[in-house]
Amino acid sequence: MLYATWVLLLAGVGASAWSQNAQQAPIQETTASTGFDQSHGAFDLLLKAFVKPDGLVDYQGMLKRRAELDRYLASLQAVTVTEFAKWTGIEREAYWINAYNAFTLRLILDNYPVDSIKDLGGLFSSVFSKEFIPLAHLAQVDQRSEVSTRGKLSLGEVEHDILAHVSRTPLFHFAIVCASWSCPQLRNEAYTAAKLDQQLAAQTRQFLADETKNDITLQKGRYRVSKIFDWAEEELEDYPGGIRTLLKKFGPASVTEDPGFASAKLKYRDYDWSLNEWKSPEDPEE
Repeated sequence: MLYATWVLLLAGVGASAWSQNAQQAPIQETTASTGFDQSHGAFDLLLKAFVKPDGLVDYQGMLKRRAELDRYLASLQAVTVTEFAKWTGIEREAYWINAYNAFTLRLILDNYPVDSIKDLGGLFSSVFSKEFIPLAHLAQVDQRSEVSTRGKLSLGEVEHDILAHVSRTPLFHFAIVCASWSCPQLRNEAYTAAKLDQQLAAQTRQFLADETKNDITLQKGRYRVSKIFDWAEEELEDYPGGIRTLLKKFGPASVTEDPGFASAKLKYRDYDWSLNEWKSPEDPEE
């Protein structure tokens, strides 16, 4: 009996010591190489599931998997300044493009149903000045102006104060999507550093060839393009050779091979701010 008692006591001490050690074991800190999924896989799955081939978004379907989008957004926010600073410039570029698109989607879902993203601004302020993106802690790595002190960023700041500086070319303007019909199509895959150059080139070509957003033929010596070329003129002019060279390289042959292209005057088309929503054919007409 005495022997059995000692065995039980020793076993209890051992179990207690094991439990204490397990609780005190330090949690290994993640690093830049292991902490964040550079394939943006969670976002990629959502885009493949709910973005149609024409770029329209099934917001009703995405609402049912809102938790997955929230987890991806949380992973963006969890990146530390130390970790982010170790990434390559192209990894940060892909990060900010995906962040812009993902937080735009969340803004729509937070307010769904909505007719237009422009309805979500304040009484005297644009929705693009709305500070709701909790990534200001990373802005100090990739922006040159003082925008990172308030805690949250706006879509306008991500576009003009961050991406305009971190991006190697201004083609990112054809990858960020503000949930509207006249925007570039939302790509049904996440942007990644490994494929970013090919993705941006494909986006630009697709956008310029979309006759609902840009003319695909010259009309009386005029070439009507998206209003984006007006709003982002200063940044797009940074493309080597300027906007005209950008259009020549990525525009449709029906325009660029026209003898009058070099002298054609650029004009801007009206912008349709209606929500870029896909609706099932079975949905009743409103």
